[in-house]
Amino acid sequence: MMTPAEIEQTRREVRRLRIYTSQLKRLQLYHKDKADQLKELLKQKDKQIRELEKEKGKLQEDLEKIKRERDAYKGMVFKSKRTCSNPSSHTTKGRTRGGQLGHKGYGRELPETVDKHIHAHLTNCPNCDSKVLRTDSTDTHTVTDIPHWSLMQPITTEYSIERQWCSNCQKEVRACPVGIIEGSKLGINLLTCILVWKYRFRDPHNKIAERLYTFYKLKVSEGSLVDILKRAKDWLGPLYDKILLEIRQNPVKHADETGWRVGGENWWCWTGVSAKSTYYTIEETRGHDMFEGSKGVLVRDDYAAYEKLSLPQQSCWAHLLRKSHEASVSDNASDEVKNLHKKLKTLFDLLTEDISLPFNQEVRQELYGWYLKDIEKIINTHFECSDTKRIQTRIRNQNVNLLTALLYAGVALTNNAAERAIRPMVVTRKISGGSKTRSGAKPMQ
Repeated sequence: MMTPAEIEQTRREVRRLRIYTSQLKRLQLYHKDKADQLKELLKQKDKQIRELEKEKGKLQEDLEKIKRERDAYKGMVFKSKRTCSNPSSHTTKGRTRGGQLGHKGYGRELPETVDKHIHAHLTNCPNCDSKVLRTDSTDTHTVTDIPHWSLMQPITTEYSIERQWCSNCQKEVRACPVGIIEGSKLGINLLTCILVWKYRFRDPHNKIAERLYTFYKLKVSEGSLVDILKRAKDWLGPLYDKILLEIRQNPVKHADETGWRVGGENWWCWTGVSAKSTYYTIEETRGHDMFEGSKGVLVRDDYAAYEKLSLPQQSCWAHLLRKSHEASVSDNASDEVKNLHKKLKTLFDLLTEDISLPFNQEVRQELYGWYLKDIEKIINTHFECSDTKRIQTRIRNQNVNLLTALLYAGVALTNNAAERAIRPMVVTRKISGGSKTRSGAKPMQ
């Protein structure tokens, strides 16, 4: 009968052996893949060498032939009167321009459908102007083009809307034709195009107005565009609120934030991401309550304000590993922080492997206990070096939030989804510099 101490010691040995076995398996797969790649590369190199040897032999024969011809005609026609002072300046160095030897060419693929067919033929020869006969032999050439903007004129439709009377409601009623926005003198396609240019292509108002006039001869002032965007806020606001509600109720959601300038003041742009939705909001403070009343798990970075939310949270391992990597590769990095970084990478690899397996609550609970001991051991270790203590403090602040993904299905270890979602707003901020007014900072709210 084993004592509890012996059982605990055995478990620790099993844990260390599991980690070591996992490392050996990864190392074996890495070297196997590397060997296969090198073997394939060697085959390709051997083939290239054989081809080059053949080409070399052919070039040598051609060179000898040219030399014989040169010697035969030397001094008969061409007499060199000048010599280059720097022959090496004419020598080709490095990679030549254009297609390389063995390079596979690529061209535009043929379209799946053809909208129009045109048959072209000649009646007279373009060289001598003689008459030419018709044939049944043809070549095909496919061209994809867009209509000239002078042909893309807007379509103006006049609707005759009856003024009708409802005897039940005791008031006048009118029909709203399909495909138009009530009260708007601009069509829905034009309004959609303006929204796409503004928010998808990040065009400023003056460029949108210029494009409308250039393409469609429509004169729309910048003030009118601002009014259109404000009206779009009223039309789409309720739908946008539903996106936020969907994210709040989703079992797994991601969050991130970045700075945003509004009228010269520092504001914040927040994003919430679920499996099928992305929500943006620009707020005056960094302590926004976008996730108040949310359900499920929140995956987030190390920003401390998230700790006030009363829902399970998963801290981003990518942020932690990036900080430990930066500390381990700095000029004055200590051996302690290098070892700690290696240990964190090992834990992350094992966690990634474990959460990729089918979800089983009992198994995940047991794994959670083992990983929690590893985290607590790092937190309780007495480190001497300041760079290691800084990483230890980050781990202490996150603590169990680093392991939440083990307890819930479908939770990622990193916040990459929100990082990718906030990137378009960062590009927009770089182009526009932010928002001029408070109302302009909230176009959909």
